[in-house]
Amino acid sequence: TIRAVRVRIDGRTASSALVTGNFFQALGVSAELGRSLTPDDDEPGAARPVIALSHRGWLRLFAGDPGVVGRGVRINGLPYDVVGVMPEDFRGLAIGPPDYWAPLGLVSRFREAPAGGADEIAVDVVGRLKQGTSLEVAADALTAWEARRADPTMSLRNPVSIALEPRQGTLSEDVIEVVTVSVPLVFAFGLILLVGCANVANLQLARGVSRQREIGIRLSLGASRRRVIRQLLTESLLLALMAAVCGLGLSRVIQEAAVYAVTATMPAELAGELSFDVLPSDWRVMVFLVVGAVIATLFFGLAPALQSTRIDLVRSMRGEGTRDARPGRARYVLIAFQVGASALLLVSASVLLRSVMATVDVDPGVRTSDTLMVRVTNEPRRAALLRAVATHPLVAVVAASSPISSAAVVATGTSRHAAMAIAASPDYFDVLGLEIVNGRRFTPDERTSDSGVAVVTETLARELRPAGDVVGQSVRLDASGPAGTSSRPLTVVGVMRDVKGPLALESFPVRCVYVPTRPESAGTSLTLRIRGDPDRARQVLFDDLMGVDPGLGEVSTMRNLARFPTYVLSIAFWVAVVLGGLALILTASGLFSVLSYLVEQRAKDIGVHMALGATMRDAAALVLSTLLRPVCIGLAIGVALAAAVATMLMAVSDGEVGTMIKVFDPTAYTTSVLVIVVSCALAATVPALRAARIDPIATLRRE
Repeated sequence: TIRAVRVRIDGRTASSALVTGNFFQALGVSAELGRSLTPDDDEPGAARPVIALSHRGWLRLFAGDPGVVGRGVRINGLPYDVVGVMPEDFRGLAIGPPDYWAPLGLVSRFREAPAGGADEIAVDVVGRLKQGTSLEVAADALTAWEARRADPTMSLRNPVSIALEPRQGTLSEDVIEVVTVSVPLVFAFGLILLVGCANVANLQLARGVSRQREIGIRLSLGASRRRVIRQLLTESLLLALMAAVCGLGLSRVIQEAAVYAVTATMPAELAGELSFDVLPSDWRVMVFLVVGAVIATLFFGLAPALQSTRIDLVRSMRGEGTRDARPGRARYVLIAFQVGASALLLVSASVLLRSVMATVDVDPGVRTSDTLMVRVTNEPRRAALLRAVATHPLVAVVAASSPISSAAVVATGTSRHAAMAIAASPDYFDVLGLEIVNGRRFTPDERTSDSGVAVVTETLARELRPAGDVVGQSVRLDASGPAGTSSRPLTVVGVMRDVKGPLALESFPVRCVYVPTRPESAGTSLTLRIRGDPDRARQVLFDDLMGVDPGLGEVSTMRNLARFPTYVLSIAFWVAVVLGGLALILTASGLFSVLSYLVEQRAKDIGVHMALGATMRDAAALVLSTLLRPVCIGLAIGVALAAAVATMLMAVSDGEVGTMIKVFDPTAYTTSVLVIVVSCALAATVPALRAARIDPIATLRRE
């Protein structure tokens, strides 16, 4: 199978996977409508090319039309027939299903023509072992087979060792990618769950104080402590199960709302390329919820149950609270944990917000206001596309570029420096407004790599000649690209100013060497300066070029391409804000409830203090003082964890994230701490005022 092939169906962007004719039979999957692909569809002499739609592609491209089977469609301008729709729960060998599957024998219709080098295709292979055959035996047999088929006269076809891995579902690299993206989210949502559980545990500790007499009566009537604990745990489990059911229903609504918000705010060209699915819940989700409810009950319901049953029967029968049942170390630990979790999430949200604001304000050094990028995927139609673009009334200038190597080496003398190599036409720097700070850009006569000239970025220039001028110096570029490894001598004719901000991470690296090319060169993408509004020009140009090449690649505005990294940061910011705000609300509500119970249970103590001369301010301070220590400890732990996470993030990212995210921002840390302190103070205000209004005479008479 070959995955992630981008195509256009009747002008709409779609994703496809190319598979052998026995793909569905090998996986034991039948079509929901029509039929699946067969080995006959994969034969070169097949009467007409066919495709099988995924359930997602059926809904997205054909609105779930049941009469789609047998319909003819045009993919990249070529005719195909739809032979079937696969089941909703079938995703193939990837995390998300493509829009459709096509026979692998049609690969020449889908893949981009190579810019040079060997015409090789990388495929993923999946198969079934014969019954009774072990992995070791199969691996040895495949290695021997590979050795027999290798050509000993070709150094690139030496015998290789083939590793077999058992498969259950998606490919390993997909799993790694999903896990990498999901771990922070799972951690954040898990933290919210723990905050909520801690809040409930705190409330149960407080509620245990008010149930002392009830528990005392049960124990005095002969109930064992174990039986009472079991009853309390049963109550906690029922509460957890009801919360799990509510969470299951609410999660679907939140997922749908999140997908709608992301797609509605995403740039138009990106929204057309990406699609999001809300996977349906199945028995595994239910099992996870039940297991989570049981674990939460054991971890956060057991301590309150043990605390509530550790009482003095005589005092409890008289309605008097015992010392052990009052707020103690467990409650303070839970409060500190809630505050710490809120601090961690809010600091993260503040850092992301400040980073988004800073990134928006940075001048990228690239002209984005009137620039379009056009990716050419059909090389035979390149000449026609260039003619259409050059004569289009909305296009002012046409330039081109193409990455040569992301792991090039620039050598001068005995020193060697890693860099990225990019081929760029002479107009490329002018169209994008890339400033040449020393020397010159390429001339119109320098349109091929044989010109022997190069432009380097400021950072690379300083590394090549720390104490001198690099312009006019001879360097050697060793680059491994589509055509293999090439080495050529070049003369540096100019130094380009480094591009700042998010664009520098990928499109305009600070260590880069540019060599000449021209728009007619295979593999290059077009960069256009347009007249008028770029969004309108993009749509008009896209519609016109589709008539020239139905398989046209992406047409994107540089403004939206520059905005996309910031857009990703803004999504992460809003997620962190929602989670941090939810954690803070849970913490504040928990503090309010705990202090309210505390005031109710300590009314006698407060009344005695006031009867002995304590003022209303003293009574309020007595209540507030119970929060001071756990809140301070929680803040310290949360801020320290935020700093530790930031340090780990910088270490893992090798400093790249630091160009977009200022992980150690004093303003973000200070603001988050102040928000938490003010929220805790507001949550404690009402219980403190209630304590200050206690009438000592009425309280002592009642007690």
